[in-house]
Amino acid sequence: MGLQTARVLDKQEHVELALELLSFAGGENTISEDQAMKTEEGRQVDNWDALSLGGMIRARGFNEVGDGGVGYTLQPDLLIQHKDSGGTELYAVIEGDLVKFVGAVLTQDDAAAFTSGVLTHGVSAGEGLWMTNVSDGLKRKTVGVAIATPSSVPASNCARIYGHKTRLIAEGSSDFPRRVYICRAGVGNWVASDAWSLSNDASSIDLPEDTRGCQPNFPSGNETLVFTNRGGYAIYNFPNTAFRPLGNPFRNCCAPYSIALGDEGVYFMSDWPTKGIFVYDGVNSPKELTYFNRDVFIDKIDLSKRVYGIYRNRRYYLIYSDIDSAVSYPNKMRIYDATLGRWMNRPVNTALSDNFGYPALLRFGFNNIYAASSQKDKCYELETDDNSDEGQATQAVYKTKVFSSRDFAIASGGEFGIDDVRLKLIKMIVTFHGTTGSVSVLWDMDRGLHSGTKTIDLTAAGALLNTTFILNTSSITSTPQDRTVVYPFPNGAVGRRVQFTISNSGTSTRPRIKKIKIVALALEEA
Repeated sequence: MGLQTARVLDKQEHVELALELLSFAGGENTISEDQAMKTEEGRQVDNWDALSLGGMIRARGFNEVGDGGVGYTLQPDLLIQHKDSGGTELYAVIEGDLVKFVGAVLTQDDAAAFTSGVLTHGVSAGEGLWMTNVSDGLKRKTVGVAIATPSSVPASNCARIYGHKTRLIAEGSSDFPRRVYICRAGVGNWVASDAWSLSNDASSIDLPEDTRGCQPNFPSGNETLVFTNRGGYAIYNFPNTAFRPLGNPFRNCCAPYSIALGDEGVYFMSDWPTKGIFVYDGVNSPKELTYFNRDVFIDKIDLSKRVYGIYRNRRYYLIYSDIDSAVSYPNKMRIYDATLGRWMNRPVNTALSDNFGYPALLRFGFNNIYAASSQKDKCYELETDDNSDEGQATQAVYKTKVFSSRDFAIASGGEFGIDDVRLKLIKMIVTFHGTTGSVSVLWDMDRGLHSGTKTIDLTAAGALLNTTFILNTSSITSTPQDRTVVYPFPNGAVGRRVQFTISNSGTSTRPRIKKIKIVALALEEA
């Protein structure tokens, strides 16, 4: 400790310090050790969304769009929207039945169409909804017509089916796990008796390793990206199909349903050569998005369970099971905000006793994201575009790292820079925008030795000057303005380490917390 820094504590009056939780940007814990984290980084961010201009706002709500009508108990094996000349429908496969949503009720459409409990993949292309799994093979559905097996199918039951321009591509069979099947060109040819026959413009190709999912029309519009157990390949030049490796080394995909195409490239989960979530722009090496979040959630993803990924509006949604949980269904959702470059946790309110499962992007409409329940015969709309919680209470929690005196600055200006000085919390200054409910701030000194809660009443009038009444004008504002409140801490708020938890729960207009500033006194060094 330098002489000049030491003199800070030699003054007769205690030094006033300040700590600002400005925008909560930085997302979740980056390193396990508290002192190694930056001031603005949080250890837990549940249902708080960062604002581009600073601050945090409670996450949008979600609509329940399907109530039970049939009474299923198992998680859905498929959720997909389809459109053809007969109309537009949202389908799900539950306990082997193909069901559709009629208003808010699930209706059985094709009973026992699939083997119950087998994960199914589908694509809406041409005049058909094409669905496949490793047990039942390829099936075709059109609106208002019974599901049927096409007259020509791939030589082996495939796990996944995709649309590439005017062709269908299938992969993931147990008989030939390295093989990719490409059907005849031309939408009208897909239902022909020779649609998958190699002698009629169809083809197949064996890659060096087992396939693990595809992204059609990528990296270029004439190619399809195929992930494998140990890398990635681009197949092209149909029907004289060839492949080229992508990078050396590339990344594998360990969860085929995590693949999602976004504005930034293809998102996917890999566990070779390292475990993480990556995005590949088609040119550069895949970029890891979870380098600093490994011990927070990446190492806790249970790859023996289902893992889903879906993309909408510069956000990548990851749904998975936590290895610390005994449940067999997905019970976690993380969202990567590509605009801000940060991860968020999106748990369902515990009062609902539910979790999100198989997701679907409703591209025949407003690109809404729907997610089937993991536990019930329900379906939810995620991330509605309005400012409400749609009647489903959202629990938002932001938990900071454990701060020491080193994280504080001198209130009058300059760095404090001394660690483990005893702190006396004086006051908390909060700037917010909101009209209903309250926000709670829990403080904890020295890991539970002293603690307490401060409640910010969002319905209180607060100061009228420059909020309701604007100085030097005769007008009254029609909408609530940002307000600032000051809350004192009790005399017992003394310790060397302090942690804060900011929480809010509600179903009304979402509050915005613009700024939280903590003022403390440095008591002594020893």
